[in-house]
Order: sequence, then C-alpha cells, then structure tokens
Amino acid sequence: MFTLVLLSLLGTGLAYNVPPSAKYATNIPDEAYVLPGTSYPTFYDVRLFLDPGNHDFFTGDVTIRLFPTVNTSTIVLHAMAMNITKIGLYDALDENVDILESSNIATDDTHFLTVRSKVELNIMRPYHLKIEYIGSYATNMFGIYVSTYERPNIGTVNLITSQLQPTFARRAFPCYDEPRYKAVFRTTIYAPPKYTTVRTNMPLRTDLLKPEVPNVSKYEFQDTVIQSTYLLAYLVSDFDFVTNEPLEATSIFPKPFRVYSRPETRNTAAFALDYGQRNMIALQNYTKFDYALPKFDKAAVPDFAAGAMENWGLVIYREVALLVQDGVTTTATKQNVGRIICHENLHMWFGNEVSPVSWTYTWLNEGFANFFENYGTDLVLPQWRMMDQYVLLLQNVLQNDAVLTINPMTHPVFTPSQIISTFNAVAYQKSGSVIRMMQHFLTPEVFQQGLVYYLVNNTRRAVVPAELYVHLQAALDESNHSIPRPLAVIMETWTTRGGFPVLTVRRSAPTAQSISISQQRYLTDPTLSSPTTWHVPINWVLSTNPDFSDTKPQTWLQPTGPALAVDIPGLSDAEWFIVNKQQASYYRVNYDDQNWRALARVLSTSHSIIHLLNRAQIVDDVFNMARNGRTSYSNAFEVSRYLINETDYIAWGSANNAFNYLDTVLSGSPAYAVFQAYILHITGPSYERLGFIAKETEEHVTPFHRNIILNLNCRLGNEQCVNQSQALLEQFRNNPSNSINPDIQTTVFCSGLRGGDAANFNFLWERYIASQDSSEQAILLNSLGCTSNETLRNFYLGQIIDENSSVREQDRHTVLVSTINASPANMEAALEFVVKNFAAIQPRVQGLTGTTNILNALARRLTTRAHLKKIETFATQYDSIFTAGERASINDIKENIGASIVWSTSNYEVVHSWLRVNYGSSASILTSGFLIIISIFVTLYNH
Repeated sequence: MFTLVLLSLLGTGLAYNVPPSAKYATNIPDEAYVLPGTSYPTFYDVRLFLDPGNHDFFTGDVTIRLFPTVNTSTIVLHAMAMNITKIGLYDALDENVDILESSNIATDDTHFLTVRSKVELNIMRPYHLKIEYIGSYATNMFGIYVSTYERPNIGTVNLITSQLQPTFARRAFPCYDEPRYKAVFRTTIYAPPKYTTVRTNMPLRTDLLKPEVPNVSKYEFQDTVIQSTYLLAYLVSDFDFVTNEPLEATSIFPKPFRVYSRPETRNTAAFALDYGQRNMIALQNYTKFDYALPKFDKAAVPDFAAGAMENWGLVIYREVALLVQDGVTTTATKQNVGRIICHENLHMWFGNEVSPVSWTYTWLNEGFANFFENYGTDLVLPQWRMMDQYVLLLQNVLQNDAVLTINPMTHPVFTPSQIISTFNAVAYQKSGSVIRMMQHFLTPEVFQQGLVYYLVNNTRRAVVPAELYVHLQAALDESNHSIPRPLAVIMETWTTRGGFPVLTVRRSAPTAQSISISQQRYLTDPTLSSPTTWHVPINWVLSTNPDFSDTKPQTWLQPTGPALAVDIPGLSDAEWFIVNKQQASYYRVNYDDQNWRALARVLSTSHSIIHLLNRAQIVDDVFNMARNGRTSYSNAFEVSRYLINETDYIAWGSANNAFNYLDTVLSGSPAYAVFQAYILHITGPSYERLGFIAKETEEHVTPFHRNIILNLNCRLGNEQCVNQSQALLEQFRNNPSNSINPDIQTTVFCSGLRGGDAANFNFLWERYIASQDSSEQAILLNSLGCTSNETLRNFYLGQIIDENSSVREQDRHTVLVSTINASPANMEAALEFVVKNFAAIQPRVQGLTGTTNILNALARRLTTRAHLKKIETFATQYDSIFTAGERASINDIKENIGASIVWSTSNYEVVHSWLRVNYGSSASILTSGFLIIISIFVTLYNH
C-alpha cells in the first residue's frame, strides 16, 4: 500500500468512522486480539451481491474449508459490521449433519466470530463453515464501499470498490483476517447488468459453477493462488480501460495488462499502461521471479483512502496516483504516479508472494516497496534521478525519527488501532532508508542475490525478518565481501530500536593520522537523551583523493565500547574529510569546527569536487547539528554561502528544509528581515537562471528546483517575483484558456492569495468546484490555504467539517495542511480550528492519513511556549478519542516544541549576530521598502 505521506500515514478507519477508543471501552490485553491459532483455512468460496445503487447494505455467503490444529470444539475467526443470517458447521466428509451448537460476534474491537460445535473437532480433519450474512458498506473507505462521481450529461454515477488492508477483509466476509492465514479464494459477484466492469483478483472462469439469479449478472472468477485475505479486491463500475491486448510477440508485458478508469479519463491512462508494463519487466528481471497471476489490472477510483493498494491482480489507486494528463499534471505528480505504480508492482513480490506473519513486521512489505519505488523507477527512467532524490526522502524522515517516542521498525501491534498506526513514516521511509543502507553495506550484487533467494524459498509463505536475514547472509557468505557480525545481529539494532545515531567525528590532533568516532542517539530536543546505540557502517573520503564511488564500509562502529580510533593514512595531508559517502547510511555526522570550516571553504571555491549527494548531506547535517546545539550556526551559514553557485536541485532540496525551519522560528523577530535578505541574496543567481518559464530541454528535476527558488523569493519579499506571479494569475483569470505551467501554479496561486484578494480566491475555488481532474484539484487545494482573507480562510477550513463539503473526504486533510504551511498567521488560524473542532474533524477526514497528516504538519510549525500550552490542553481534551497514531503524533509535537523553545534560548542570538554582521545593510534596505533587484545582490557578492 502506498500512503500519501507528508503526504502520510494512518488514523482510525473503523466502522462508521467512530474512533476505536470511543466505541470500545474495554480492557482487553493486547495479545488477546490475536486469533488463537487452533484452526486455519485453506479455501474460501465467496459469493457477493453488490449493487452500487444500494448504499445501505450488500449480501453475501461464504463456505470456508478449515482444519483444526488441536482437538477442539471452538473455532474463532473475524467478522465485522455485518448481520449473520444463517450459519452451519459440517464435517467435510459428511455434509448432511450440521454440527453447529452456537455462534456469536464480539461487540468489542477484537471482531471475533466464535463458533462452537456440538462435537469435538478432530485435529487436521477438514470441516466446512457456511455463513450467510448482510454486510454494511463502509462509510470511511475501509472495507467494501460505494464511491460516486459526476459524469457529463448523465449526472451522479455510483461504483463499488474496496480497501481490505490491514484489518477490513472481515467487513467483506467472515474470515481469518491476519496476514499469516493464507488460503485459496473463489469469488462470484452478482451485480446489476448496467455495471459492465466487474473485476476482482483473477480473470473470469469458463467452467461455471454457480446458479443464475434473476435480474442480475453473474461473474464467476478463477480461483486465486494461495494468498492473505487483505489482498482481495472488488470493483463494480461502468469504467472503461486501456490494454496491451491483443498480446503479440512484441508486447512489452506477456500477460493481459489493463488500466481501468472513468470513461472520460481513458486518455489519461496511457502513461500508466506503458510505464506499468516496463516497470514490471524490470522488476521481474531484478527478482528473477515472474509475476504469478494470469492478468494484471490497475483501477483508478474517485474515492480511495490510501494512495494505492497492492491487491494481487487488481491494484486500486486514487485517480491522482495513476492518471496523467499532459498540460494539467505537474512533473511532481507524474513522478509520484511513477513511484506509486512501481511501489505497488514491487508488492507483487514483497507482500503478496511473501507476507509478514503479522503487522508487527509491516516494514517487510512497506520498507521494500518504499526503497524499490525509487530504485525500480530508476531502472526504467534513469533520467528522473530517483536514487539521487532518495537522499532528500532520507533527510526528511530523519527529522520524523528524531523524537524519543518514535516506534522502531519492528513494532508489536495487536489492536486494529495499533495496526493502522504502524503504517507510518517508520514503516515506509525509515525502513526504506535502512534497506538502502543495507544494499550499500552488503554491496548491490549481494543484496540482489539475497533477495532472489528470499523470494524463491518463501513463496506463498508468511515470514518474520529472520527469514530475510538468513537468505541475505547466504548470498554474503558466497561472495568475497564480508561484514564483522552476522547480518541478523547488525540489523537487530536498526529494526528493534527507535531513532538513529549521530556520529561525532574528530581529528585526534591537527596533524594526526587518525580520527575519533563516537555515536549517540540524535534527538531534536537537546535536553533529552537515550542510551540507544547501533552497529554503524562507516566509510570516508579525503580531500587528497575525493573518490566517492565505493560505498562499502571501511570500518564499523559497534554498539558498545569507547569511541573508535581509526587510523587513516594520509589524513595529515588532507585539508578536509567526509564520512558517509553519498549519504548511503542512515545517520548524521558532526565534525569539529576545523573540518566544518574546511568544508565551507572547498564548497565556496570548488563545490563540484564533492559528490552532489554529500553536498546535500553536508548542508542538511550542519544545519541540524546547529539546530541541535552540536555545532555553531556560524558553521552552518558559512557552509550555506556556497549555495549561490549551486545549480543542482538535490542540494537545494536539503537547504530548503533548513531555511523553512529558520523561516518558522525567526518569523516576527528582529532577525527576520536580515534572514529574508540573506536568502534572497543566495537564491539570486538561481532565480535569474530559472525564472518562471520552463525550457523544453531542461532536466526532469528542474521544475522542483524552480519551485523552491520561486517559493522562497515570493514568500520572502522579492517584489519582482510577487509581481510576476500576480500578473500571471491575472492573465489566467482574464483568459483561463491561457493556462499557467502546472509546475508553478501553486506558487503563482499562493502569491495571488496572500494579499487577501477575494476575487482570486473565488476564481480558484470555482475552478476547483468545476474541475473533474484530480491533478488540477490537488493543485488548487494546496493553493487555497494561502489566502490571508480571514472570512475566506474560515470558509475554506469549514469545508473539512461541513456536511455538504465540496471536498472529497480523502482530500480534506489537505485543506488544513495547506493552511498550516501557508504562513504563520494561517498556521495560528489552523491550530485554533483543530483545537476547537477535532472531534468533528476526526471522522470527516479519511482515516488512513488524515488526522496524522494534520498533526504532523503542526509538529513542524509549532515553536513557542504558548503553542505547547495549547497542545497540552488539546491533548487532555481529546485523549479519550485519540487513536494510537494520533497519540504518537501529539508526543512528536510536544518534543518538537520543546526543542524549538530551547533553540530560541540557545541559538537566536548567534543566528541574528551572523546575519546582522554579514547582511545587516541589505536588511535595512529591505525593511525600508526598497527591495534591491536580485541582479544587484549577485553583483555585490561577486565584488
């Protein structure tokens, strides 16, 4: 599953949108949520009667072939949000006698369906459990649910789809709803004839077995391979499709491959059809393991809680995550589509062929999908530079992972609320980053061979991480490479411990041939500490031989013992050195002042000597070391001077994160004007070079660079930038057919809204209401939060809880996130709205990522004691309804505010002093109302 993180992660998602802790006031021990394991299924025969015109209920029946693992008279499985109308239990060898004594569904959130037999059931003897039921369509996009859209000249059209991961197969039919219980599934769907596109995991079968039913069409599907319940999917719709059929020898992919979507969007599915097939071939070649099923469908639905879901053979996506329209879809969105397609394709192996025993090991699915969504896209579209961009993803998750309360990768979860909360940045971005580190320290060749062994030896099985390690270790043992400890021992420190290390690296003496390396857990709040340590792979580069290509470890730092002394021949001749080539490993590095200053000098004079990814690492590390009090902000700003000459997006992506934090903590202070002047100064050449107009020949990542530079300039007072944005918006309003480049629309729209112009807001809001394109809707939702008009801002925030909201449930959290990120004033308004209305917000934003996305956005913006007091009151007020994920986000907010309070005391004066000494005169000109033209900034700098 691809969650729209940061985009991301998971919230409530229980029946009828009632928060779990509010609905189920129980004291059930966590372990009591796990099925007892006294029986297991091998085959399900499911019939579903699905009518998109009936929003109230569906009907179904299931026959489950099961085997007891002990002699017992009780069978326990799952059922949720359904009324069982008939149930029977039969010995499979004697179907004439119903041996059922009783059954009941739990009223708590175990969702256990307990079936009792009149006679003892014998170990490993087959039995059939037959159940008829009336099911409830989910109102929160978890389970089977009804989605709607508007079709031109027809009106509202309904469809039925599903999201069964992680604990909602039990809403579709009674089942053993844990990933370890794999079985074969036979599905029959009955639906009204007007819904012509009815799909599930497998193709239609030709040997028909089920009876016809009057007035509905019958669709019988082939039996699945052995799989977990959460991978089932259903679609009943009027969708159209594009396909690679008829298959020919020249076809990209050798099996039927279809992309389904609303009929009017058929022409936007071409990219998904072409890239999806090419990516599958690349992944098959990498894994040396062919895709198992006889067909592969992808479907774009209007309402979907996740970004996409890897149902085997029928992957379901949000429209914005699958469809691409030239001239409307941004470069970032198209890249996201590519990544998400690759993410879900990769799950056909990691998750579907081999599943985790339980959601405690969610990272075995999502960590690999996160890593390969970049690595696998790079195999097909290397010009997108996805593995360069991965460093920015790693740096972003380091920020999330720098709080004391963060969960580790392997995180025991039991309740539905706990399970959903584990689908977070740790399971995705951190786990992917740790897997990337493992690829580097094992070498890519060993890593690939180990994964080949892992897949072929565990196909159709549920596993724990030890199975992964044993096969990677086997590949390592066959190679000429080695590591100092068994892989399982090394990885245990990374998967079972939260957080990550910061390495403190010092020369033993100015002319010494050795360095000292020690580790400590990095926490954003420097007043907190933790004894956690790791097995850390280490390599380095010296100025005398700046070769960054070989990322294998040159030594290891062990979790115990004193600081490591490393002898490095030639170190005394080196002006500077860098640890962690290409930021391949998951940690930060802090140097002594001498080395930071030397790095600042070489960057200033000849930055291309240093590998691009290490330039990004240096910028990110030094600003975070300064933020954390481990080095001086003067070192950070001296490093940042070189950015005036930096032309690559990756390094600017790192700098942008640092500047956004400073923008937040300095806003409203005397230092803010001089901070504005400095940022406008170092962005000057990039602003002049990139401008607003894209060039046909520019590389794929340039639009991302342009957006950073334009956003900084328009927000921080470059009148030329503001005026150009407003002129573009005015031209667009006067002639909407004269469209603005989609890549800069958010920046242009935000600039036009920051002045509070009601006409601009109304124009963009009306475009949102009229638009049927999910890409355009996303741009507009992310822009409208920029309005400074209080009345319109209140109206916009109100769309989150308005019963008649024009914003789809899956998108409502974007309203708040865009407002939070727009400006300090808008952030305060959004905070007030959340505090006042959280109980109403919680059930009205999609349960997968909604509330946690909102709280995580606040975590990056709240900085003061007043904010802390408000959050503490908020936490007390809503404690009874928080999910596990929301409670974790609240803890993150508190830690980050605490760190910012310390920052103001420890760092403000240093920052203000450096800026005042170096750019004070520019700031005075800026605040007097005469903004210096950017080219003059550049000229002054060069002289």
